[in-house]
Amino acid sequence: MIIDFLKKCIDYADSSIERKKKRGDDEEIISEWNAYRNYTQYALEEIEKGDLDHWFTRPESKAEMEIDMEKLDHANRSQWLAAAASPRPLALVSTRNGERENLAPITSISVVSNSPPLVIMSLSQNRDGDKRDTYHNLKENGVCELQFLAASQKSAIDADLAGKSIEGSEWELLDSDGPIHPLAVVVMRCRLIEDNPLPEGAVARLLTLRVESMVVPSYLPPEEGLSILCQHGMDRLTPSPQDWGHIATHHRS
Repeated sequence: MIIDFLKKCIDYADSSIERKKKRGDDEEIISEWNAYRNYTQYALEEIEKGDLDHWFTRPESKAEMEIDMEKLDHANRSQWLAAAASPRPLALVSTRNGERENLAPITSISVVSNSPPLVIMSLSQNRDGDKRDTYHNLKENGVCELQFLAASQKSAIDADLAGKSIEGSEWELLDSDGPIHPLAVVVMRCRLIEDNPLPEGAVARLLTLRVESMVVPSYLPPEEGLSILCQHGMDRLTPSPQDWGHIATHHRS
């Protein structure tokens, strides 16, 4: 990705220098562009030779210290759990109450069965101790859509806005009327199967959803995961990982 970017920078510089020469621009400006172009070319060559590989090596973390989760306050406990189980796909969960459409960004979602197609979703309370509108709507009519958005800045902004508490519909905050977000890559249309409390006094509810249908980009499923918006850590919204990969095969034998 970095090599492709530098090549595009060089191409752009070459085009700019050519245009400036044809226009008869000041030689000092052209000289500055040549210096930029040559420096970028030199950086590209060093990266291609591997001379700068150490620049792109991320520091590795190693599990060395054990901490007692009961001794952590809620904020630190949340940060550690979010950092470990990360990144997590973010879904805009759309529900409705009569004619009012509700939208909520949720990452506590996981596929737990392929046949039958089942998804679990944890719904906690809001800051005032009240159950979410998403929960009330699901209990009332039993249906929702899990909308996974494209990995883009616009998706991240809309997901952030959808988490804002307002009196009306969250769709009013977005440049869309719904009920499907225009940047949705895949949508799971779900029906509520079970609603269970979590143990040990947890305030969240664990909902089991059956995926009744999906709205997808094509009929054939992709060989790899889709590029969708994720949450990394507590609050950072980011694309799904794409920098490297390894195809696991032993589980199929």
